[in-house]
Amino acid sequence: MTFAQALTAYIALNAMVAIAYLGLKAHAFATRGRVSARTELSFHYAVLTFTIGLSFAQPLMPKREFFEPPAKVWSAASLNEFAESGALRAGRLSLSMDPRELSIGAEHASYSMIVLVIVALLFGANRLVRDLRGLLRIRSRSFRLRKIGSVSIYANDEISVPFSHWLPFRNDVVVPTSLVQNARDFRTVVAHEIQHHRQRDTRWVYAMYALRVICAPNPFIHLWNRTLSEIQEFACDETLVDRKRVESREYARCLVEVATTAKGRSSVPACAAGLVFMADRKLLKRRIENMMNPTRTMGKVTTRLAAGLLALAMAGAACASQGLVQDRRVSMAEAKRMLATAKASSEMPVELNELVLKQLNRYIGTPEGRDFMRTALQRMETYRAVIGTKITEYGMPMELLAVPIAESGYKNMSEGESSTSMKSAGLWQFIPSTARAYGLHVDAKKDERLDVDLATDAALRYLESNRLRFKDWHLAILAYNMGENAVQKAMNATGAKDAWSLIRAGHEGDRDYLPKVMAAMLIMKNPESVR
Repeated sequence: MTFAQALTAYIALNAMVAIAYLGLKAHAFATRGRVSARTELSFHYAVLTFTIGLSFAQPLMPKREFFEPPAKVWSAASLNEFAESGALRAGRLSLSMDPRELSIGAEHASYSMIVLVIVALLFGANRLVRDLRGLLRIRSRSFRLRKIGSVSIYANDEISVPFSHWLPFRNDVVVPTSLVQNARDFRTVVAHEIQHHRQRDTRWVYAMYALRVICAPNPFIHLWNRTLSEIQEFACDETLVDRKRVESREYARCLVEVATTAKGRSSVPACAAGLVFMADRKLLKRRIENMMNPTRTMGKVTTRLAAGLLALAMAGAACASQGLVQDRRVSMAEAKRMLATAKASSEMPVELNELVLKQLNRYIGTPEGRDFMRTALQRMETYRAVIGTKITEYGMPMELLAVPIAESGYKNMSEGESSTSMKSAGLWQFIPSTARAYGLHVDAKKDERLDVDLATDAALRYLESNRLRFKDWHLAILAYNMGENAVQKAMNATGAKDAWSLIRAGHEGDRDYLPKVMAAMLIMKNPESVR
């Protein structure tokens, strides 16, 4: 997974957590206690499951940009910077529309994110281990009273708050020793804690704990955790009262007494569930009111409808978030996919190597290069009919449409506009001597290099002449730029017979000319790469 994918997935997870919490609160507000706490708890667990599942599925979703990405990872912030660095691993994380305004090194951002994740995980793991050790210590100092089904009941002299917790193959309830002497309260407390096990609250607490560690800066996860803990208590209260396992008044009295005893003392461990979740007067009042005056009139159908709508909203957010951070850099794997597409309908032996990959990152991985290539492809459509007809007449590969992209960006440049020292002009950037050699009239009064039809005819004849001489299209294109005689001298000097060996030996005209043409061919066959 790349840095951009990891950052996108993290942002998406936090967005889904926010949507989940707000959706759950909106449902609670709309129903206003008319849905049972058990149904509400099932709703929370379903949404929690969906959130975790989507967080794993989100990186696998199709990558589509629904809006302009607010953050992008570029090979370089500009063509000048790319020319200076040229390092494919280096990059810039742009946090604005113009990467030169606000950008930081992608590697630095990646390392910082890795460090933050490791610190958060270590902190969370340390706290979890500390809590688990505390639980094990409490249990080691407790004495076992009995076993009810798969649940073991323990008593302890050091605690004031009863709680339940789960470990693999263990379901435990620990109560203060003081409660053991009161048989009525003891039965009530044990029934409550066993209900936490039945609801799987003691297992779900680990999932919520993990999300709280991963999304620690997100306030919504902490609000959700508090809300979920409250609903777990309401669901336990509701179940015990509705099923006549406890009498409501006695249950309320026991609840108040335990809360009073627990006030100001240590709370329930983070990886356990307890009878009294934060001894808050308002919360206790609500719990008692719900037990005494149940007003549940709405069934599960409404909740299922709300769950479906919330799931759609979260799935939409996960899908749309694919474009939050876009990595504009091209990896070798992505370049190979582009090559496969190009070769599927290509008459030209398109090459892909580290030199071509670098130019792909120049054209696709920099803002200026991307703009240049997008504009060049748009201009190409203006001349496609004229040049394409000529290519067909000569029976040459249609991929030669990419040569003017590397030469002029399909801008019909005149001598005055040319940026080269060779005084080249036109789409095909002929220098005067070569233009005249292939029948073009070039003087102060008339310059046929600017005549697209004539210049195209001359350029194709020149390329075909080179191909017939060297028996290789790559050498023909290289000779188009540096001259056929220069290519022959380089071949004689090195003994090499392929263009790439000549380039790596330092024999080329314009630097990276052939890799640029190959990159242009790949992009021309994969135009979506610069959209």
